Parts: sequence; structure tokens; C-alpha cells
Amino acid sequence: MRYGVLGTGIVGQTLATRLAELGHEVMMGSRKADNKEAEAWRQRIGLRGRVGTFRDAAAFGDRLFNCTQGAVSSAVLQSVDPKDLVEKVLIDVANPLDLSPRTPPTLTICNTDALGERLQRERPRTKMVKTLNTCNCRVMVDPRAWAGTTTSSSAETMRGPKRA
Repeated sequence: MRYGVLGTGIVGQTLATRLAELGHEVMMGSRKADNKEAEAWRQRIGLRGRVGTFRDAAAFGDRLFNCTQGAVSSAVLQSVDPKDLVEKVLIDVANPLDLSPRTPPTLTICNTDALGERLQRERPRTKMVKTLNTCNCRVMVDPRAWAGTTTSSSAETMRGPKRA
């Protein structure tokens, strides 16, 4: 399968790398086709990796990942050809964080709306999946990387019943 990964940060690179390791063709997209981080990633990945603009990656991918900073996700998706989003699955892992110098970071979209809902309203013919945005990118690609414990009953449900 061909994946378009929108975003060249640590999340985009981690997901794109794992997809390539699994045998998929991956194009990482950014504002400019000559993005240094994306090109360095492509050099490491080899033949399964390609780089281009957001528009190129959206056209390339059968499936798409939105790994952009959530505050700009809408603008990024507006920069691609709308036909390249129609009926495609877009996996949105972005968070709309305000990263201005304050502690702690705050959400730019919250309480009465959500980034995934907003993106879906703006692109009703895209199959939007909001997931993985609450975990570290290393855990996204390898759940065994989580060394901590959980106290959530949902975590127990996911693991299944204890065996005697």
C-alpha cells in the first residue's frame, strides 16, 4: 500500500519509518519539496521512501496520515488538491497545541469543538480517523515501548481477561 505522511517532525518520521519497514511505499510531505528533514529521512529509508510537498504526498497515498502541528492542520489540508482527499482514509494524529512560550501548552481548539471534528466538517468526503494523538510516537508504532503501568479499566478490557 502507498501512504502519504503529511508532516516531517518526529511523529511523521516515526510513523513513516515504521510503514516503510513493514514494506509499504511512503511519501513524506512538507511545505516545500526540498525539506531537509524529509530528505535526510529518505536517505535513511532508501527505495521505499519519497519526499515532496503536502500536495504531492496527498496525491501519492492510498491512505494518509496527518502528522502536522494541529494548529495548522486545516491550512495544510486546504493546500492539497481536494480530489486527492475524496474517499481516502486520513488518519489524524495531530493535536492543536498552542506552543507559544507558556507552561503548560494549551489547546487552540477545545471544549465545544475538536480538531478531528473540524477537519471532518471541512472535508466531508474524506474518511477521517482520529487516533493515537494521546500517546508518544514510539508507542504508536510499538506498543511494547510503553514500560509504564496503566490503571484504566479500558486498558484491562483491551488486554482481555486474566488467565489462571
